[in-house]
Amino acid sequence: MGKLQKFFQKFKYRLIIFLAVLGPGIITAVADNDAGGVATYTVAASFFGMASQYMVIPITILLATTQEVGARIAIVTNRGLGSLIRERYGVKISLFVFIFYFIANQGVVLQNVSGLKSALQLFNLPWQLFLILICFALIFIVIKFNYKRLQRIFLFMILFYIAYIISAILTKPNWGEAIQESFIFPKKINVADFTYWFNFLSWMMAIAVTYTLFANHIKVADGYSAALSMTPIAGHLATVLFSVGLFSASILGLTIVPLATAYVFSEMFGFEGSLDADFKKGRLFYMFFIVQIVVALIITLFPQTSLFGLTLYADFLNAALLPIIFYFLISFSESTEIMGKYASHGLASWFLRLSAIVITIAVVVTFAGKIFHLG
Repeated sequence: MGKLQKFFQKFKYRLIIFLAVLGPGIITAVADNDAGGVATYTVAASFFGMASQYMVIPITILLATTQEVGARIAIVTNRGLGSLIRERYGVKISLFVFIFYFIANQGVVLQNVSGLKSALQLFNLPWQLFLILICFALIFIVIKFNYKRLQRIFLFMILFYIAYIISAILTKPNWGEAIQESFIFPKKINVADFTYWFNFLSWMMAIAVTYTLFANHIKVADGYSAALSMTPIAGHLATVLFSVGLFSASILGLTIVPLATAYVFSEMFGFEGSLDADFKKGRLFYMFFIVQIVVALIITLFPQTSLFGLTLYADFLNAALLPIIFYFLISFSESTEIMGKYASHGLASWFLRLSAIVITIAVVVTFAGKIFHLG
């Protein structure tokens, strides 16, 4: 009986630790499916159908690898990547990486403000007014609420992603065919289309688009067009649910991405800043968060601005940043001085290096395809 009680106590302790990190882990994973992601998934599916999902398994493996390494570094060192870059490589390198990172993330913030605009238009609301109100409400909530309260809000918002699953079911797909087609390489894909990254939620979005738009030979340029085009095929409810998912994705991305930039800035340059700090103590932290949203809002309010072109360049910048991030991940994770007994070695080390090579090749091929119009 004593052994059984000890086992359950140990299990309870591990479960508490697991649940403590589960929330941030879910938020981090789901936030990848922001407005820019929704646009990418829907456009790809309208052109290639379920064949657009052929990369889901290898991309998921790469994503799991990088997130595990990043999390291990953070847990062992109790510091973020930005802090380690500044300590090991100096302020100049940190500044270069941060400028690159800031510009790329500013583009992602713009994608999410644009996605929010599209969602408001789909709901037939005066988008200019509501867009301004929502952006400033987000700023107010982030400044006033602490980390724990914000985490609960984020977890609640993730529930709205279920709308994509219901939307996919409403299209009455052939599930066997959908699964089979997801493993078939598309015959007419261009090298530039390797930028389409997917996971389960993107798979459900792809199903919704494939069995409505792709099946009827309708090609779209963004999530807004996709949602509108679904109405005559799958009904108004499918469009509403898709719009709800886009709204939730935009809000989550619009909060998480600028916060990530603010955290990196604070770490890299040694400023105090976190969601648990008040505005006076974390002034620069919050200012970086506010500036990114306000800049994206101003650009979006000008209708003549080509948001599609701007967000496309943001995707390219993010891709170009990946090999740099991998370099630092490999450098820090393999350092016994930094990681001690938790340093990457053997098979884990080689797999991380292989992942870096695959990512770098994908980035080079994508850029070459875009520059030289290969396909």
